[in-house]
Amino acid sequence: MSDRQPPSSRAEPTELPAPLASPKRFGVAVRPPHYAWNGEHFVSDRLVAVDRASVAGLPGRIEVVIEGDFVGVVADSLDAAQNAARRLRLEWRAPSHAGQGDHDQVPLETGARSRELAAGHGEAASAHCHDYGWPSRLRWGDAPGWVVADCSDQRLMLWGETITPEALIHDLMTLTGLPAERIELYGTTPARVSGLGRHCGDDAAVDAAVMSRQLACSVAVWLDATYTRDVHALGQAQRITLSADLAESGDIADYRYHQAHASGDIAAVGLWLCGRPPIRRTEASGTPPFAPYAFSNVQLATRRDDHGAGRHSESLAEIQQAFARESFLDEVAHESGQDPLALRLRHLDDVRGVELITSVSQRARWGEALSSAASTSPDRLRGRGFAYSQLPDRHQRIPEGVRSAWIADVEVNRITGDVTLTRLVVGQDAGPEVDTDRLQQTLQARVLGSARPLLGRDPAFDEWGDGSKDDKNVDPTPGGVLVTRTDMPTKESADAEATASLLQPLDDVNLAPGVAVIANALFDATGVRFRQPPFTAGRVRQALHDQTDSLQEETPGRPTKRPGRRWLKAAALTAVAGTAVMAWPWKGAITPINRPAANLYSAETIERGRLVAAAGDCAACHTAEGGQENAGGRAFDTPFGTLYSTNLTPDEETGIGRWSYAAFERAMRHGISRDGKHLYPAFPYTAFAKISDADMQALYAYLMAQPAVSAETPANALSFPFNFRPLMAGWNALYHDPNPFEPDPGQSDLYNRGAYLAEGLGHCSACHSPRNAMGAEQRGEHSLAGAMVDGWEAPPLNRLSRSPIPWSETSLYDYLRHGASSLHGVASGPMAPVVAGLGELPEYDVRALAHYVAVQMDAPAGDSETVRADAAVRIATAQSGPAGMEEGERLFEGACASCHMENGTPSFTSAQTSLALNTNLHSQHPDNVIQSILGGVHADHVPGLGNMPGFADSFSDSQVVTLTAYLRARFAPDQAPWRNIESRVTTIRQHNNSPSPHP
Repeated sequence: MSDRQPPSSRAEPTELPAPLASPKRFGVAVRPPHYAWNGEHFVSDRLVAVDRASVAGLPGRIEVVIEGDFVGVVADSLDAAQNAARRLRLEWRAPSHAGQGDHDQVPLETGARSRELAAGHGEAASAHCHDYGWPSRLRWGDAPGWVVADCSDQRLMLWGETITPEALIHDLMTLTGLPAERIELYGTTPARVSGLGRHCGDDAAVDAAVMSRQLACSVAVWLDATYTRDVHALGQAQRITLSADLAESGDIADYRYHQAHASGDIAAVGLWLCGRPPIRRTEASGTPPFAPYAFSNVQLATRRDDHGAGRHSESLAEIQQAFARESFLDEVAHESGQDPLALRLRHLDDVRGVELITSVSQRARWGEALSSAASTSPDRLRGRGFAYSQLPDRHQRIPEGVRSAWIADVEVNRITGDVTLTRLVVGQDAGPEVDTDRLQQTLQARVLGSARPLLGRDPAFDEWGDGSKDDKNVDPTPGGVLVTRTDMPTKESADAEATASLLQPLDDVNLAPGVAVIANALFDATGVRFRQPPFTAGRVRQALHDQTDSLQEETPGRPTKRPGRRWLKAAALTAVAGTAVMAWPWKGAITPINRPAANLYSAETIERGRLVAAAGDCAACHTAEGGQENAGGRAFDTPFGTLYSTNLTPDEETGIGRWSYAAFERAMRHGISRDGKHLYPAFPYTAFAKISDADMQALYAYLMAQPAVSAETPANALSFPFNFRPLMAGWNALYHDPNPFEPDPGQSDLYNRGAYLAEGLGHCSACHSPRNAMGAEQRGEHSLAGAMVDGWEAPPLNRLSRSPIPWSETSLYDYLRHGASSLHGVASGPMAPVVAGLGELPEYDVRALAHYVAVQMDAPAGDSETVRADAAVRIATAQSGPAGMEEGERLFEGACASCHMENGTPSFTSAQTSLALNTNLHSQHPDNVIQSILGGVHADHVPGLGNMPGFADSFSDSQVVTLTAYLRARFAPDQAPWRNIESRVTTIRQHNNSPSPHP
């Protein structure tokens, strides 16, 4: 341990400086197409050319910051900066040599002794040999928020969240050349210093500092899950290889430890791109890592450099070494059939350590079998792990150091991947008395990534939310005033929050065993060895599904079998066989089961299933008007006849209560009912097939936990030959792809998440894509091109959109999240329940969906001043009605104007968006306008907005025709008059007045 203190990372208590509290400029960093840390060097594409003219025509003041290969775009709002970053055309060149970038490499001075030890270690063939890794970034951050830098007057002030202030200050010193005393960090840093490594708050901080330094003004950067790309690019910071042989007695012999990389701390991405890499001197360490155990024939090789030397670097190295050592010993014990705790005691000569481990094991009742979670819930696994550490004191005296023994129990949800630390017993023989309850919460916050009951989430296409702590309450503002979840705190309040934090009193506790004890408990629970943290839900879930991660199951040195050309034949045979099976018209029934108990699955799994059901909008289609939720019976008119939705409740006679999961999954992925009958694609199994296994299982658990409702489904009324279900086998062979969703590696995590929701669960194309003569969705340029569904028009969600004001990603988010957009109006008709369902989802997921649709539309990030000015002109033009349409004007004034026009009279039901901006009035079809006049607009999902009554009972067909034509002429004067209004009014009224199959 070192008694050297880090540079001052906190300013004196004072109000937050004005440049940080109210920045006027907002920046976005544009990363190269390819960049990565390869273990020793930073490799990236080189910037060749910047086309500043590509953003010159955008509204507002746009500035492009270039330093080396760093590119930043700065504007007057975050939306404007994001939009400019998308439009900016850049030319990049790939690195000239494989594995090496054109950047000036980090100056390295590596001692010969390190190379010799590494070579000697590589030649050893041991019975037990495993690699353990440590990530450069644990995660993108704790929560979305602003990072603001002001670099001026030979001083740098920075607001942001960091868990490694010492390392961040070192990076900022390298970037600016300023001494530590000229750099001031503001934020809630002290409460989150963990010693486990960095997150991308540091990368965002350096991005903001680079742009502020060039422009000499404060610049704000928005930190969110988009920085996950930096997590992936920086990859692994450290790899430690351990190997050992066992004597016949079971004792460990020939124990070897080798640290592959010089540093476990990787500088911020912006620093590398600017061509300002940290200067390092790397050599074989004169002081090998301390191991508390007595093994025979020990070889310890480690490489250290002076980058970031200090308390943070030493603490990180200690935790990395303890993780690798304690995980390895656990593996050796399991592989040799020994008790992990007994194996350690056999190699521990330290009396105090033996007494401590014995005491902790007795308190934890080590050796007693854990109760099986699977007996009460099939989605739960339980396990127990042990880890031990001894660290020298700050004067490097080993006998006087701290000994710490940990035993942890974990519970793993095999469906969601969530890990819960259920019990922790800790013993420590020096330093403060350990508060186990507080330490358990510290572990959950620091090791597993979150203090919430659902732990450790990272953005992924099938993960709910972005892993942040308060996903629903964080929103970047589009304007120039910086606002986070609450008002920007003062420095004084930030210090007070840090002092009051639960984690603050635990700084002197030896946390070195904390990561290993969780990894060992996870192995005991799952049988999967996690050889690199963090233990996020996605990693756990994927590992349980597919144990191919090289840091989970790979044994170094073992040859990997390479598949030969036989895979071509196998793939061809599989494709032929799969097509034949799909085209076979008669399917077998799946044996019914007894209805699962409502409490069979855990609350976490059921909650995930609730989100899946909300995203899939199950209730909207499976609930008849006036009927009970998901009991089925809703009628759908198709060109082939009338179909009725089925009962999704767990009723054993009329619902899915006797369906096994296998039967449920087959219906969702292949469109085959439990009894073997083909389902019709009006039930969008063509989209639901893309649902991940975890979401599918969670949805099944949720539906089985809901109240059972006895409700028979009315018989379908389809014309021949469409009423002959076996014909669907041929349809499936032609048009159905049952494969789950695969993310596009060329797209961002945000895009892939949006694509998964839109193409799978949300089944947007089921309504918004036209269909061919066989009822199959049209693809290619016709995808999301708009369609007529059940008497309503689902407008295009691509570049064919006829909205009078172009959609932006911000407007799409407002519409999907809040049910209304100020430039487009309120969600109504069939979209109203869809938006209500989306309101249940985490904020990140709705943003992902908006981002995906915006890409299909080629929409900008935000609404520019030019767009808003155009909207104002349209509204002003519509203030007076067209000549020669007096009857329509009388109807409008009598029934509509009080809410839809500003007349100075107070009203509690005023429409918030002018009809001049309404997409329906600019469509090629009058159907949605007619539906709204007849049935009204019901926006209960939008707080503060009144409902519009329907006029089906008070207006005749001719009056509806007159009013519809008038609305088109007045509020969409640039569009041609509709020609088929009379026939559409008659058809829609007849459709809406059709009797319900239910009494």
